[in-house]
Amino acid sequence: MPKKGENIYKRKDGRYEGRYIRCYNDSGKAEWGYIYARSYSEVKEILTRQKAAVNVREKLINSDLSLGDWTEQWIKSLKHIKESTKMIYHSQIKNHVASGIGKIKLKKLNRSVLQEFVDKLSENYSSKSVHVIYSTLKLALQAAHKNRYIYDIYSEIVLPKLTQKSVHVLSRDEQKRLENAIFRDNNRYDIGILICLYTGIRIGELCALRWENINLKNGTIKIEQTAQRIDGGVGAKTKINFNSPKTPASERVIPIPNFLIHELAKYKKNAGYILRDNGEYTDTRNISRRFKKLLREADIEDMNFHATRHTFSTRALELGFDAKTLSEILGHASVTTTLRLYAHSLPEYKKNEMERLGSLFNKPSA
Repeated sequence: MPKKGENIYKRKDGRYEGRYIRCYNDSGKAEWGYIYARSYSEVKEILTRQKAAVNVREKLINSDLSLGDWTEQWIKSLKHIKESTKMIYHSQIKNHVASGIGKIKLKKLNRSVLQEFVDKLSENYSSKSVHVIYSTLKLALQAAHKNRYIYDIYSEIVLPKLTQKSVHVLSRDEQKRLENAIFRDNNRYDIGILICLYTGIRIGELCALRWENINLKNGTIKIEQTAQRIDGGVGAKTKINFNSPKTPASERVIPIPNFLIHELAKYKKNAGYILRDNGEYTDTRNISRRFKKLLREADIEDMNFHATRHTFSTRALELGFDAKTLSEILGHASVTTTLRLYAHSLPEYKKNEMERLGSLFNKPSA
């Protein structure tokens, strides 16, 4: 027979149920945990362990720090990440957290506040943006948890389902019209657009490209830096930051076609950034604006510069590149990423490959 005060009961189905206070919610109300077993002794044993685990839970530090103040402290404390990453964190917190829930004290913060924050973000931003913003906030909250300012109030937040955006790709005809516009205008910047169309490098990688990274004799381009516009800090303008790519796979050597070697040889210098004759770097925004101007000249619908990377990848698959080779050229961390992004290009390619296999068949003679 269970002893009074043990919170162990025999149920109608014959099992024993044990109850214990798992935690107290933000209103101070007890949240109960439940244990079920076939015997009283088994429930009691498990219940004793669970109660002991709850009792050793560390007491929170009753901090008057606001979430905004904490996130700033947290960002400043990060020692082993790139300065550009810190600035991205700072920008996300400043733009999406500081003026709203950033004013709430940590001791008042709870799961429902976080869920409401995410829900409001979802009304104004894409699902991908919401995931990116919340992932930064979650890192700060995990650090606050580690410092005993909060319990784990961040793990069970419901985020919007990620949707795959449609990928803009130039058709073969559009690509030819764009290339005709490039050679007709003969603009110094446009060698960069050709490089991206025929190597798939990103706009930041292009703007960070120096003549030291180009080996015309071997016909290769080495990607080891990327240019990125970041928040300049409180009261400051944005600025261009040069840093190593975000993943080891993004540092790579890419073979280039012969026509591109010939075009690059026209501008070859011993040092400096490749897009300007004086060797100074070019802002990513200038390249993007130039690309859009060329699209208008070629009577092609507007799209962002990243379409050059998608176009390269699609042409490569159409020509029969294997996914592993393409993944390495693009600097993806895995082949899975390549296949996920460019699945739209695969059906025709798969059909052609199956027809090649089918050509091996010889109908038996009657």
